[in-house]
Amino acid sequence: MQHTIQINTTQLDAKFLTSIKSLFGKRDIKIIVEDVETSNPELKTTEVKRFLDHRKNRPSEVVSDQTDFNDVVNDINL
Repeated sequence: MQHTIQINTTQLDAKFLTSIKSLFGKRDIKIIVEDVETSNPELKTTEVKRFLDHRKNRPSEVVSDQTDFNDVVNDINL
């Protein structure tokens, strides 16, 4: 299981650790911490436009449980 959580360091507290423990139970986990740049609105706009174009060109599909997932992934890879 994998979860990505973006949080400001001012919000790190015991409640945060409790939520991590409840998600993963009594298992070993790996925590990776990295800076997240959130101040580049031009990049965000470009990424949003790219996503919307991709979504327009590749509409959502309902996939039956008989479909080979690898075929679906190969079809939608950018």
